[in-house]
Amino acid sequence: MGRTGRVAVMKAPRELEFQEFPVPAVAPGCILVRVTCCTICGSDLHTWLGRRPSPTPIILGHEIVGQIVELGDGVIHDSGNRPLGIGDRITWTIMDACGKCFYCREQGLPMKCLHLRKYGHDSCESPPHFVGGFGEYCYLTPGTCVVKVPAALPDRVVAPANCALATVVAAWEAARLTAGENVLILGAGALGLYAAALAAHAGCREVLVTDALGHRLAIAPCFGATDTLLEREEADHLVEWALARTEGFGVDAVLEVAGVPGLIPLGLKALRIGGRLIEVGNVFPGALATFDLSEIVFRWLTVRGVHNYDLRHLQRAVDFLAETLDVFPFASLVTEEYPLQAIGEALTAAEARRGVRVAVVP
Repeated sequence: MGRTGRVAVMKAPRELEFQEFPVPAVAPGCILVRVTCCTICGSDLHTWLGRRPSPTPIILGHEIVGQIVELGDGVIHDSGNRPLGIGDRITWTIMDACGKCFYCREQGLPMKCLHLRKYGHDSCESPPHFVGGFGEYCYLTPGTCVVKVPAALPDRVVAPANCALATVVAAWEAARLTAGENVLILGAGALGLYAAALAAHAGCREVLVTDALGHRLAIAPCFGATDTLLEREEADHLVEWALARTEGFGVDAVLEVAGVPGLIPLGLKALRIGGRLIEVGNVFPGALATFDLSEIVFRWLTVRGVHNYDLRHLQRAVDFLAETLDVFPFASLVTEEYPLQAIGEALTAAEARRGVRVAVVP
């Protein structure tokens, strides 16, 4: 009898079932990975809670790191030309892209590939089944870009690089922030804290961070925040605070990473003339906000959405962790860890938002 692997399958929102699937033979160009750590992303929660439509049955989880069990023919190095072997630790892009369609080749947007497949987002009903992180194995197909993990990076540090940190790197690129500029980060979850660390590392003057949860704001200075503000019901205080910290001009860029639509109008008001707002957090349908479009026109504002990332962003994310491991307390972002058999408890803990990231370890 062949080898099998255990997975946690979501049959419907808030409904999980453990199943055993046969481990497939590894085809040319593919990689079989034993999952060693998978952290719970906000999009996992949106799907789990029924806020975001998703095919079922599904194995959630895409912030994954694991060890190579078997390499298919032709796979000899990662996407950075580093040699790969059995037992190596790797992480990989959230998506498998064809590399040939209009978005992949002509627009540089492989995350919007016309033939896109996404780990932790697609049905697991058909072989190879192992297409999410909440299981013992994950099966990587040829359009997936792989990054070998430096030995110095612990699993719990590198797992959220895919996708929290890599997405923030993509947002940072879109914001075009440079040394000496000011940034307002709306949200102090994993994405917000990573954004603060990137801003501090790049030499931004003011790194302003807001959140509705005081325990998250409390650690923001450890990740480079120069000032923090607890969000309250009277919203205008946020704009007044940002203006006061920037001599009345407003910040150069706003990154919305909290997934709260009502923060968008405030972020626009907090920008200087010519400023840029990068929207990242609202990844569920019905995220509606109302604002005066004339403000965008008269004040030369730019609003840009960023969803997922490309290989270069994941590679930069891993490199950034390796370069600054002794500067920022990345390991502290994973505040709770659960075995795979307690995945229900892990999702409940993530929903409660007691910490920043919750890890699942098979």
